[in-house]
Amino acid sequence: MTPVICIVGKSKNDKTKLIEALIKGIKSRGIKVGALKHHKHGDFEIDIKGKDTWKYANEGADTVAISSSVKFAMIKNVDKEIDLDEICDKYFADIDIVLADGFTLSDKPRIIVADNVEDVNCFSNGCTVVAVVSKAGSGFDNVDDIVNRVVNFFGAHNP
Repeated sequence: MTPVICIVGKSKNDKTKLIEALIKGIKSRGIKVGALKHHKHGDFEIDIKGKDTWKYANEGADTVAISSSVKFAMIKNVDKEIDLDEICDKYFADIDIVLADGFTLSDKPRIIVADNVEDVNCFSNGCTVVAVVSKAGSGFDNVDDIVNRVVNFFGAHNP
């Protein structure tokens, strides 16, 4: 099973900026990284300059995908949303770590982008929290520390 960490938080709260920095930091260590975007609004377009999936590919992610309740890109129409584990098993099997943007309802470990303690409580969802980023934890200026936490977490949990 490919290790997955969800990056969660409120909309427009710099999750994309954090994922871009994590992709660079993880790749600089020789680790293959994938980026998976959860799109909660149904239909979408992919690979549009300036959009999240385009940014993740531009930063060097080895695999980039986007998933919603009606479509999964690499583009495939679906009748229902594909489970996060199924997506990773089928499309990210050759990747060392998947950074999943969203998927707040999953049971996967997570990095929470939060402005306050209430956000942290809301987005922890009973899951392992690897890091809290922004005003409520480490800042964006310390991405190396967050990369270390991610790499160490998966090194300890995936022999």
